[in-house]
Amino acid sequence: MSIRIRKLSEEPGDEVREEGFSGVNSVWAVLKRTDLTGFSSRIFRMEPGGHTAVHSHEREHVAVVIRGRCRVEGGGGTADVGEGNIITVPTNVSHRFSNTGRDKLALLIMNFFTEPGPEAEATEEEKR
Repeated sequence: MSIRIRKLSEEPGDEVREEGFSGVNSVWAVLKRTDLTGFSSRIFRMEPGGHTAVHSHEREHVAVVIRGRCRVEGGGGTADVGEGNIITVPTNVSHRFSNTGRDKLALLIMNFFTEPGPEAEATEEEKR
């Protein structure tokens, strides 16, 4: 096995089309794995003014602001954070991420599941 390097700026990602999402593109950081079923990770790239829906789920999030400014709403509070901040969202807490800056926001989202999580299916190019 060799080390693989992917450049985020060259990853096309997928537009998130779920209800309540706007201006969000998702790139799977961890591609399909059979030995890591309780974890998934992707990067949300958000346009200025973009946001996720207010939602909750039965998994814990840890999010790291890679680039830009982010507003986090949840658990009865709101916080504006920037690059290098780490955000922890417990299970079943309603939350939303928004890009409040003038530039694109990049958020590394790590999901920790009690049950096996969704798997990203690698494209042929990503498998190389």
